[in-house]
Amino acid sequence: MSQPFFAKAGLAINQEVYISECLEKCLLPFIRAHHADDQYIFWPDKASSHYARAAINFMNAQGIKFVPKDHNLTNLPQCRPIEDLWGYLVTIVYKNGWRAETIKQLKRRV
Repeated sequence: MSQPFFAKAGLAINQEVYISECLEKCLLPFIRAHHADDQYIFWPDKASSHYARAAINFMNAQGIKFVPKDHNLTNLPQCRPIEDLWGYLVTIVYKNGWRAETIKQLKRRV
Protein backbone atom coordinates (compact mmCIF):
# COMPACT_ATOMS: atom_id res chain seq x y z
CA MET A 1 0.00 0.00 0.00
CA SER A 2 1.32 3.44 -0.82
CA GLN A 3 1.47 6.28 1.68
CA PRO A 4 -1.78 8.26 1.97
CA PHE A 5 -1.98 11.89 0.93
CA PHE A 6 -3.86 14.21 3.27
CA ALA A 7 -4.94 17.46 1.63
CA LYS A 8 -5.19 20.61 3.69
CA ALA A 9 -8.70 22.00 4.08
CA GLY A 10 -9.62 24.11 1.09
CA LEU A 11 -6.88 22.64 -1.13
CA ALA A 12 -8.42 21.70 -4.46
CA ILE A 13 -6.97 18.56 -5.96
CA ASN A 14 -6.35 20.02 -9.39
CA GLN A 15 -4.05 18.48 -11.97
CA GLU A 16 -0.92 20.15 -10.55
CA VAL A 17 -1.60 18.93 -7.00
CA TYR A 18 -2.54 15.47 -8.28
CA ILE A 19 0.65 15.15 -10.31
CA SER A 20 3.04 16.46 -7.66
CA GLU A 21 1.48 15.04 -4.50
CA CYS A 22 -0.08 11.81 -5.73
CA LEU A 23 1.66 10.65 -8.88
CA GLU A 24 5.23 11.86 -8.22
CA LYS A 25 5.40 11.42 -4.45
CA CYS A 26 3.21 8.36 -3.93
CA LEU A 27 2.48 6.36 -7.07
CA LEU A 28 5.88 6.40 -8.79
CA PRO A 29 7.85 5.33 -5.68
CA PHE A 30 5.26 2.60 -5.04
CA ILE A 31 5.50 1.27 -8.59
CA ARG A 32 9.31 1.33 -8.49
CA ALA A 33 9.43 -0.44 -5.13
CA HIS A 34 6.76 -3.08 -5.72
CA HIS A 35 6.26 -3.48 -9.46
CA ALA A 36 9.70 -3.32 -11.03
CA ASP A 37 8.56 -6.33 -13.08
CA ASP A 38 6.05 -4.00 -14.80
CA GLN A 39 3.14 -6.31 -13.86
CA TYR A 40 0.55 -3.73 -12.84
CA ILE A 41 -2.05 -1.35 -14.21
CA PHE A 42 -3.04 1.84 -12.43
CA TRP A 43 -6.79 2.36 -12.28
CA PRO A 44 -7.57 5.97 -11.34
CA ASP A 45 -11.05 6.99 -10.37
CA LYS A 46 -12.83 9.39 -12.67
CA ALA A 47 -11.96 12.63 -10.90
CA SER A 48 -11.28 15.33 -13.47
CA SER A 49 -7.73 15.87 -12.19
CA HIS A 50 -6.92 12.18 -12.78
CA TYR A 51 -7.61 12.47 -16.49
CA ALA A 52 -6.50 16.05 -17.04
CA ARG A 53 -4.25 16.45 -20.07
CA ALA A 54 -1.20 17.24 -17.91
CA ALA A 55 -1.80 14.15 -15.75
CA ILE A 56 -2.15 11.88 -18.80
CA ASN A 57 0.98 13.40 -20.34
CA PHE A 58 2.87 12.85 -17.08
CA MET A 59 1.76 9.21 -16.78
CA ASN A 60 2.67 8.54 -20.41
CA ALA A 61 6.08 10.23 -20.03
CA GLN A 62 6.82 8.15 -16.91
CA GLY A 63 5.65 4.93 -18.54
CA ILE A 64 2.83 4.44 -16.04
CA LYS A 65 0.35 1.93 -17.41
CA PHE A 66 -3.17 3.14 -16.63
CA VAL A 67 -6.77 2.48 -17.61
CA PRO A 68 -7.78 4.99 -20.29
CA LYS A 69 -10.79 7.12 -19.44
CA ASP A 70 -12.92 5.63 -22.21
CA HIS A 71 -12.37 2.15 -20.69
CA ASN A 72 -13.00 3.30 -17.12
CA LEU A 73 -16.68 2.58 -16.58
CA THR A 74 -18.52 4.85 -14.17
CA ASN A 75 -20.75 2.46 -12.28
CA LEU A 76 -18.75 -0.71 -11.76
CA PRO A 77 -18.07 -0.99 -8.00
CA GLN A 78 -17.26 -4.71 -8.11
CA CYS A 79 -14.12 -3.85 -10.11
CA ARG A 80 -13.05 -1.17 -7.63
CA PRO A 81 -12.43 -2.88 -4.28
CA ILE A 82 -10.79 0.34 -3.07
CA GLU A 83 -14.30 1.77 -2.76
CA ASP A 84 -15.08 -0.93 -0.16
CA LEU A 85 -11.92 0.04 1.72
CA TRP A 86 -12.89 3.75 1.71
CA GLY A 87 -16.38 2.89 2.98
CA TYR A 88 -14.96 0.74 5.77
CA LEU A 89 -12.37 3.38 6.69
CA VAL A 90 -15.00 6.13 6.86
CA THR A 91 -17.15 3.95 9.14
CA ILE A 92 -14.26 3.38 11.54
CA VAL A 93 -12.75 6.87 11.48
CA TYR A 94 -15.98 8.78 11.93
CA LYS A 95 -17.58 6.34 14.39
CA ASN A 96 -19.88 7.98 16.96
CA GLY A 97 -19.83 11.29 15.09
CA TRP A 98 -16.09 11.90 15.51
CA ARG A 99 -14.76 14.86 13.50
CA ALA A 100 -11.22 16.01 12.84
CA GLU A 101 -10.28 19.58 13.66
CA THR A 102 -6.85 19.30 12.04
CA ILE A 103 -5.03 17.13 9.53
CA LYS A 104 -2.81 15.93 12.38
CA GLN A 105 -5.87 14.59 14.25
CA LEU A 106 -7.14 12.87 11.11
CA LYS A 107 -3.75 11.26 10.44
CA ARG A 108 -3.59 10.00 14.00
CA ARG A 109 -7.10 8.58 13.79
CA VAL A 110 -6.43 6.84 10.47
